[in-house]
Amino acid sequence: MGAEEPEATETLGRYEVAGRLAMGGMAEILLGRLVGPSGFERPVVIKRILPHLAAEPSFVSMFLDEARLAARIRHPNVVQVHELGKEDDNLYLVMEYLEGENSAGVVRRGMSTKRPTDFAMIAFIMAEACAGLHAAHELKDPDGSPLNLVHRDISPQNIFVTYAGSVKVLDFGIAKAADRITQTEAGQLKGKFEYMSPEQCRGKPIDRRSDVFALGIVLYELSVRKRLFKRGSKLAVLDAVCRAPIPRPRDKLPEYPAPLEAVLLKALARDPDERYATAAEMRRALLTAMREMDAPLLPEEALANVMQEMFADRVQAKSDMLARLRSGARITELPAAETDSGVEMPEVDPGAQSIRERIESGFSFGSVSGSADPYATERSRARTARIVFLGGAVAVLSLAIGVVVLLFRTPEAPPSLLAAYGKNPLQDVTRLATPPPKVFVSIAVESTPAGAAVWAFGKNQGKTPFELKLEKSDRPIEVSIRLHEHADVIEKITPDINQRVRVSLSKKDEKRGSSRVTVSQPKEGGFRRFD
Repeated sequence: MGAEEPEATETLGRYEVAGRLAMGGMAEILLGRLVGPSGFERPVVIKRILPHLAAEPSFVSMFLDEARLAARIRHPNVVQVHELGKEDDNLYLVMEYLEGENSAGVVRRGMSTKRPTDFAMIAFIMAEACAGLHAAHELKDPDGSPLNLVHRDISPQNIFVTYAGSVKVLDFGIAKAADRITQTEAGQLKGKFEYMSPEQCRGKPIDRRSDVFALGIVLYELSVRKRLFKRGSKLAVLDAVCRAPIPRPRDKLPEYPAPLEAVLLKALARDPDERYATAAEMRRALLTAMREMDAPLLPEEALANVMQEMFADRVQAKSDMLARLRSGARITELPAAETDSGVEMPEVDPGAQSIRERIESGFSFGSVSGSADPYATERSRARTARIVFLGGAVAVLSLAIGVVVLLFRTPEAPPSLLAAYGKNPLQDVTRLATPPPKVFVSIAVESTPAGAAVWAFGKNQGKTPFELKLEKSDRPIEVSIRLHEHADVIEKITPDINQRVRVSLSKKDEKRGSSRVTVSQPKEGGFRRFD
């Protein structure tokens, strides 16, 4: 897209603004330059919070969190933050200027030019991203305590490949860390739905393994060139992340390297305990796979050659722009932020699941399709044969019944059948085969002081802080919080949505009514997070 011409004298602190690179929901991304003595100059990227949000404390706090976290991470595979600045009502973050493309653009250019996938280069890109992410995960506060940082927004757009062959992880704007000023509020799911982990979709506590799952999604899309969890609606995306089968790449691409597929499937295990425990562990597995794929001895140099060949037009355009920037000329047009934007990766075929996988998984919520061991099918061959045989028999019988129905059908199905299954009962036969899964909600109970007993259904469920798992219902239940020498607190709670109950317990000799219950619920239709 073209740049909007900045004012001739527009500056932010000691930086001159040359033009706008991109616009987001919370901030705009500007191209700037720092000019110093003796001809010193340096191009920079400036992320400036939008004016109408500059007065919103929550957005300002989030922006400050991003700056503080990103500035602490010093690693060659993480974008470098130079400084945080404030001038009048402008709050901005200054970062290094990178010449290159995000990994989504790399895939689109490969598709548009019909260039075959270089699996070794994809593995290298992901290994370098793992290195940068691991550095972020290992971040500690000044006292040496782990920050337990989770990026939460790993996607192809946030993994950047430079023309020099280096890889950078971008955008820690919604990263979760123990000492953030801002925390996720009730009913909020932060991040791109198509790149969330199952536990993140469900609003459960997350750790670094959630980012590992996101890395697995990106690896799948870069190497298979198909969108793994893209669906027609956000609800369908969440459902796909939690239970849709993971198609094995080698089933459709015989040339797909088996070692890379093994890494991919382990990273995409729905049970966090079955994934790589750290991004560093996934990186080691990718490097091992690269050796088995006869990768170049100098992969960064090989990647640089590939990037400069694929993006020769973009390299020249950006080089010309930087030359004008260095000369002090006004920049009236910038190269588009995204390349080949008209090229769209197709979705993975949702029907790619085999009959055996459909029967074995039962479409249960959270079922794990695709073992971490891609060669572990021998154990179930006998069982599969029996299932396929039975499935074939059922299919023949169904066909026979269908013929009879066609020969002797009445003009319209009985009203009771229409009411239960619609105009085409056969279309909804899965309703008979698979009962709807039970839906559970979480009631997080906290008390001050902690250690109080949580009573529900006539029994002690546990001590605060405690999380009740209840089947979703619109019928209220009675919860009692009890602590020795403190007045009991009784509250009726409707388990129709995830929620948090905070209780302040009063000593029995204190004034009556000093105990207080606060129930925090998300907005209607939202998702509750406990991280």
